[in-house]
Amino acid sequence: MKLTNLATPDTSPWADRIHNEVGGEPRGSYQRDRDRILHCDSFRKLQYKTQVFVVHEGDFFRTRLTHSLEVAQIGRSLARMLDLTEPLVEAMCLAHDLGHTPFGHAGEDELKQLLKPSKLKWNSNAHSLRVVEELELQYCGYRGLNLTWAVREGLARHKTTYDAPTQDGEYMKYRQPSLEAQVASIADLIAYSTHDIEDALLAGLLRLHDLGYLKLSIWEISWTKANDEFERAHPKGTWLGVDKEQLLIKRAHRHLIDYLIRDVVAEAKKRAQRSKAKSIEQARSLKRPLVAFSAEAEKQVRKLLDFMLDTVYKGPIVARQNYRASFILNSLFKALSKDYRLLPTYVQERMDGGRPPALEVACFLAGLTDRSAADLYAELFAPTERAMGHRMI
Repeated sequence: MKLTNLATPDTSPWADRIHNEVGGEPRGSYQRDRDRILHCDSFRKLQYKTQVFVVHEGDFFRTRLTHSLEVAQIGRSLARMLDLTEPLVEAMCLAHDLGHTPFGHAGEDELKQLLKPSKLKWNSNAHSLRVVEELELQYCGYRGLNLTWAVREGLARHKTTYDAPTQDGEYMKYRQPSLEAQVASIADLIAYSTHDIEDALLAGLLRLHDLGYLKLSIWEISWTKANDEFERAHPKGTWLGVDKEQLLIKRAHRHLIDYLIRDVVAEAKKRAQRSKAKSIEQARSLKRPLVAFSAEAEKQVRKLLDFMLDTVYKGPIVARQNYRASFILNSLFKALSKDYRLLPTYVQERMDGGRPPALEVACFLAGLTDRSAADLYAELFAPTERAMGHRMI
């Protein structure tokens, strides 16, 4: 069973934009959204924003940019297998982290704490929405990227272990988001729950026997497939000049993604059949999402993430990176809040227009990359000749 009748069409109200645009465009609405996201400043900045390991720790660790590309690849595969609207999924996957802070979740947590005294909240999903609706400047006639309602809803309601959807406003008028938004959320979860293992193993923060102690069938099946592949390809022994363990880790990572994608597809089809939903509106009114892991896979992914949290995300190396991140953002927030003249003039103008100063400082900091945040810190607090004259956009 495919979910064709439940796919979001390229029609009103789903494809409506805030500002009307001239017709005659050969691309579909969601394809145009995808392309606008790819060409915007905030997307390019993701190449210097931390996923787990700060970007200067190694050339091969994931950044927010490569993570977003992997999410999009997984999302496209799921959309195609479920017969959903693939360009819509791709647009949401590529844009889901546009509002993320520098320094990963450590930066996000620090901004939350810094805004508490002003009784303001920080939500990276809400900021992603703010980026595409207001902060990006690509057109002369209006602010933002003027994306379709369906893409904006997907950003507002993006939901994973570390991402909380917005709780009010026009994007919450349905009980469930679109199936494409559900795909984008679970594609994000599949991406980081699998590639963080590969990065941690290759960085030496995890050992293969650590994963063996977990006795997770999703990993054991993937690792066995990787070994079997190698043995079939090289029955007479090893492959000279190749690090076998690193190759097997990469292969196991790919098999793990494949396992979870197939699990989601099978579970989504079962749920769709049981729900008897025949229209988008019916699918959106259900008590639980249609796109999800099976109960067993969800249990194992949760166990895997808990393990990663205890051994990697809270480990000493990442903890030191996080401490540095919190210190830099804390110092910058206090300095910029104390003297607004340190901010770019466009931020000062927004404050003069009545915007909450603390929130504007937080939005500015969220728009920095790891590198530009560190550069600004050096410019303000270690003003050597090389640190002066930093340019921020």
